[in-house]
Amino acid sequence: MKKILCLSVIFVAFAVPLFAGPISDVFSDSVFGVKWTDDLETVKRKFPGGKVDTDHGYLTYEARDGREILKTARTDKNKIIFTFNAIGTFRGVGVEFPYDGPESFAQLLNTMNTYFGAHTNNESDVATVDVFWPTDNGINVKLIVIPEVFGLGFNILMSIDRVVPVEASKEELGF
Repeated sequence: MKKILCLSVIFVAFAVPLFAGPISDVFSDSVFGVKWTDDLETVKRKFPGGKVDTDHGYLTYEARDGREILKTARTDKNKIIFTFNAIGTFRGVGVEFPYDGPESFAQLLNTMNTYFGAHTNNESDVATVDVFWPTDNGINVKLIVIPEVFGLGFNILMSIDRVVPVEASKEELGF
């Protein structure tokens, strides 16, 4: 009986990581058809007419895109911002949503909780309101309200990041 119980515990311990949660079910291989291994040129072909920039050490590509996301209307002024890691592959995306008062944030938060499960508040930063969901198989999802540049309003940004390290040898890393 002890042997069966031990084997059951071992099976559960190894089987649990094999089951993906709702976030990795949706984003495990791609976001907007952009695969986590795609480079900037591939993203530019899929989203033409955008702008390449660097932001806090990250290569970014911003494309205006007004498609409805999470059953939430967006405008043609809203952007999708793709970021790339140090080796030039897609690492994350920021999706702008219009901010039409606290109700618009609350509705989007409710929708995300419905599809991705319960969120957690980040109370360490007083300049922004941000909530995040537990990391699911290396994928992070956040929802952030940030003041506009000149303080004349707010923006809502949904962030989806893949935080799986790229394997490299000590020699490749210079150690």
